[in-house]
Amino acid sequence: MAGLVHDIGHLLRPGDDAGHADHAADAVRALLGERVARLVHLHVPAKRYLATSFPGRDLSAQSTLTLLAQGGPMSPAEAAAFERDPLADDAITLRQADDAAKVVGLDAGVLEDWRRVLGIVATRNSRSPNSRLGAVD
Repeated sequence: MAGLVHDIGHLLRPGDDAGHADHAADAVRALLGERVARLVHLHVPAKRYLATSFPGRDLSAQSTLTLLAQGGPMSPAEAAAFERDPLADDAITLRQADDAAKVVGLDAGVLEDWRRVLGIVATRNSRSPNSRLGAVD
C-alpha cells in the first residue's frame, strides 16, 4: 500500500523534494493507518541509508538529484539510528521496489485502478479498535 501512495507528496506540494515524504505520510495516516504512513515517511531515509551502505548502486537521474536535496547519504550515526527503526527493513524493501519500478514505459496503471484495494485497507484501518490512537495494523 505504501508503494502506491509514497510519492503523493509531490502532488500535494510540487517542488518540495525534501519534504514530500512527510507531506504524503501526513496525508495518508488517518485513512491508511500508522504503518503505511511510517513507511511512506521512511522511504526517503531508506534511500539515504542505501546510498550510504551501497555507494555504487544505481539511482535514476532524478533520484540522484533529489538525494542531494534530501540530505545526501547518511552519516554513520544516522545510519545506525535508521537500522534501529522497527520498520527499517520494510522501508528498504519499499525503496528498492521504488527504484526497480523506474522503468521507461512501465505501465503500473493509475491510482484509480487500485481504488478497491485502497478502500479495503481504509475500511480495515477505520474498524481497528486502536485506529484513533494511530496503532499499527
